[in-house]
Amino acid sequence: MNKIMQWFMENKMAACLLAPFILGSLILGFLSYQSWDDYGKASAEYSAKASQLLKLSQQKPFPSQSNLAKLESTIYSEQSTQDTLFKELQKFQISTFADIDQAKTQDRPQRFQDALRNEVTRIRSLATSTGATLPPGFYLGLEEYENRVPSQDDVQLLAKQLTILSWLADLLTSHKGLILSEFSRLVPETGSKKDAKKNLPTPPVKGSLPYETPCIIKVSFRCNQGSFREIVNSISTAPYFLIMDQLLVQNTSVEPPRRDMQPPVVAPGPDGSAPIQRLPIIVGRELLNVSLKLNGLEFPNPASSATSAIKSAQPKTEAK
Repeated sequence: MNKIMQWFMENKMAACLLAPFILGSLILGFLSYQSWDDYGKASAEYSAKASQLLKLSQQKPFPSQSNLAKLESTIYSEQSTQDTLFKELQKFQISTFADIDQAKTQDRPQRFQDALRNEVTRIRSLATSTGATLPPGFYLGLEEYENRVPSQDDVQLLAKQLTILSWLADLLTSHKGLILSEFSRLVPETGSKKDAKKNLPTPPVKGSLPYETPCIIKVSFRCNQGSFREIVNSISTAPYFLIMDQLLVQNTSVEPPRRDMQPPVVAPGPDGSAPIQRLPIIVGRELLNVSLKLNGLEFPNPASSATSAIKSAQPKTEAK
């Protein structure tokens, strides 16, 4: 002990440096031990919980009346929620244009062509009155049926598509000065070619989608910012279930508005009150080039679809 004290007295500089090092080492050792102890406790608790979860996942509920009641209650609750959602989705069914499905089967093709021609004339007149511009050869995306009638197997699906096409064209052309450069109908790629041609419902299978896509539309137009906002809001509140699959918006002006742009001068009110200073335009007053792809969805009743498909697949017996 005397030798240690003698060393400290002879090496005061080294002793002053060694003392903080020893103190720091002790503190670091204590913190490390405490952290390792906490880690061990957390690891042991996690292992216990994981083992308990694995054990529970491999067990089966005890076949008691209480467990059966809980299972039935859960199934009933989920089924009720599903039925409620289905009833809400049923509101978005697409009706055939001009009630073409109510006509006789042999009269539907001609009635569809007449209805299409009248609707195109109406949309063109609306565009003229609002100053909207339609693309050359505009025929509501159904140009192939301008001079020929569709087949009886296709007319019902085409009549549903015409319902949405007419609604969208009416929405676009109602905006003053809108320039419509593209209005086309894309053929849905759902189901087999045979079923698509016959427009037959297919029975629901495991993993299949609970909806159909009878109509896909692609439009491109130029409008002001206010019209674009109103068009998007109208689509979101449409009477049909429309999904924006693609949306591309581009400003017609390449240069952004200047940062030193001054707010417009506002005249004083009629009663001589001080004018209200408005905020400056942030995005400018340029027009917008919009390209939009819409999917119109339907949610058929799985039970009725399966029943219709089975009846359609049954061979017809000839009367003797």
